Amino acid sequence: MGVRLPGLGSGIDPKLIDQLVEVQKLPIAAAKKRQEVVKVEKEEFSKLDKMLTELDGTLTSLKTRTDFYKLKFESSHPDILDGVVKSGGALLGSYEFEVRDLAKSEKELAYGFPDKDTTPVGFGYMEVEREDGDPFEVVIEPGATLQDVANQINSASAGLRAMVINTGYKPDSYRLLVVSEKSGQESKVKIEADTTYLEFKEQVTGRNLDVLFEDVPITDNDNILDELLDGVVFYAKKSEPGTRVQVNITYDVDKTVEAIKSFIDKYNEITDFVHGQSTKSEDGKYGVLAGNNSVRSVMRSLQGNLSQLSSSSSKFRILADLGIVTDSKSGKLNFDDAKVRAALAEDYEGVANIFIRSEQGEGIAERMAQSVKRLRDPGAGPIKSRIRGLESVLKNSDKDIERKERVAESKEESIRKRFTALEGQMSKLNSQGSYLAARFGGGGDGGAGGGA
Repeated sequence: MGVRLPGLGSGIDPKLIDQLVEVQKLPIAAAKKRQEVVKVEKEEFSKLDKMLTELDGTLTSLKTRTDFYKLKFESSHPDILDGVVKSGGALLGSYEFEVRDLAKSEKELAYGFPDKDTTPVGFGYMEVEREDGDPFEVVIEPGATLQDVANQINSASAGLRAMVINTGYKPDSYRLLVVSEKSGQESKVKIEADTTYLEFKEQVTGRNLDVLFEDVPITDNDNILDELLDGVVFYAKKSEPGTRVQVNITYDVDKTVEAIKSFIDKYNEITDFVHGQSTKSEDGKYGVLAGNNSVRSVMRSLQGNLSQLSSSSSKFRILADLGIVTDSKSGKLNFDDAKVRAALAEDYEGVANIFIRSEQGEGIAERMAQSVKRLRDPGAGPIKSRIRGLESVLKNSDKDIERKERVAESKEESIRKRFTALEGQMSKLNSQGSYLAARFGGGGDGGAGGGA
């Protein structure tokens, strides 16, 4: 950048120089303004893209039978037997259980010691037989305590857990408990006699779960039945022989309504966004996407999926039959919670067929999910391609602004150099003028006086 001269030898106001410099920067300001408009447009398209992604997420829970069908587990005695439904593919119905015995792990308990980490338990070795029948040997070094033995068993990762417990019974309250990590009749902890002071007694014999299911005996090596019925996991919590537990697998209307409502909310969010682009703000301006063909194609594509009829024989065949109707002014979907719940309670499958892919064909959720996929397609979709185009424009505009800034900087330097040079020349001329004026002006006065 040039150096400003404090003098005004040229008679040119320095403010005029600054104004000339600012004129050179006008193309930069115009380019940045255009760039800002493109940035805002890209941000708005990115918002729309995010909304479509979120809409697609809600459609995922509605578009197939497995997705749409929300089931719940009800137990008459959840303290005895509880469970969860893993998928909508579970078989609806009522089932009767009786939990006669829980699965248990084999446990071995050593005789007592006065402490856990001071008194030696002797030295030698002991052999522990595991569930698979492959024993392993625990070598007990001289001076080892109960805690040392427990640590050694645990560090072997042999499918056993060892712990020192304080029974509270004096004088020898501390005892070593060895437990199989697996439950059932096959779990075994067999500790052979060894050369130490440790002696073990079986506390619990491993046994299997014993359950009656619809009067059919069922067994398992743990207390979780995850293969009894497809899509359902049963948890046996305590044994109560003689007590019959009723389990119902039914439609979960609350969760189904929640899923449908989430879809409606995300659809309305997009409708509000698009409508807002074409509405004047308080300052009289429209949104940057007003009249944009890509935005119009989004709404046309989504709206086109809403009016299609389900071909099922149910009385519920379109959204309006459920109490979901389109507002003629805003284009939003109005959701009548009570009517939707009543329809699901009356004919859950009929309502499902409006949304899901079934034998009758595609449902609303399936069709709309396909529309969203096309709209967001990275190659041909109008949203992604528009965002990609705007990103390219911004990248080129950054380069253009950098070039304009370099040109403006060069011109500013040239202007200031010329001004500096002009100032120097004018200063010299002014000095010469003053000298000549003093020289010739002074000599003339003296000659006139002499002539008189």
